[in-house]
Amino acid sequence: MTSYLYLYDCRHARQSNARRVAFTKELYGYVYSWKTKSGIKQKRKPGLMDECPGTEAVADSAILVPFEYRFEFDALFHMYADILKFKIYEVVQEIR
Repeated sequence: MTSYLYLYDCRHARQSNARRVAFTKELYGYVYSWKTKSGIKQKRKPGLMDECPGTEAVADSAILVPFEYRFEFDALFHMYADILKFKIYEVVQEIR
């Protein structure tokens, strides 16, 4: 089955910290908390990697995506293209 390897770098986003954080939250998800009368509550907001089974972070800034989720990842990466440098490779065969 064909997969795609997304390699990305947010180096240019150092000046634009808010956009870099937004990208990371959309990709990996995040936990948010709020105060209630009974104490602090927490909830996890899933990211794109949580919503797409079979995706895998294989290294820092490298994500392996199954074919059926490629278009969702393409949309996310193109939405943040102003702060990202990225390359997408088609993985046809895994050697090991």
